[in-house]
Amino acid sequence: MTDIQKSTPDDLRREITRLLGGKGHFAGADYRAFTPAAPDTRLRESGRTLPPAERGTFGRWLLRQTEATGLLANLVKAARADRQFPLDGDPEAVRKRLRDCGADGDMFEAVEEAELDWLSY
Repeated sequence: MTDIQKSTPDDLRREITRLLGGKGHFAGADYRAFTPAAPDTRLRESGRTLPPAERGTFGRWLLRQTEATGLLANLVKAARADRQFPLDGDPEAVRKRLRDCGADGDMFEAVEEAELDWLSY
């Protein structure tokens, strides 16, 4: 007999509540009457992205990433320090600027990751 077969409804309710992080609740003693939590209003529908005109340019978006960490943070720091950074440029213009400056491969990897993030807005 498995652990699930030995479990009581109270054990199952407790385990489901633990897995869901307490986001929903059970109505009464009927474990089948679980009410899920309301959807998170901060989440957007999947697949919806802004058109390029609403999204803004890649260069300006990149400079606004003040909370970035890792490679992206290094890229943002370098972009802020560079007076010739293409603010109104697309990712390819940023790559060209990095090539002109002799940047290492990590910066190009950071641009690729940032481009995916930028396109997802």
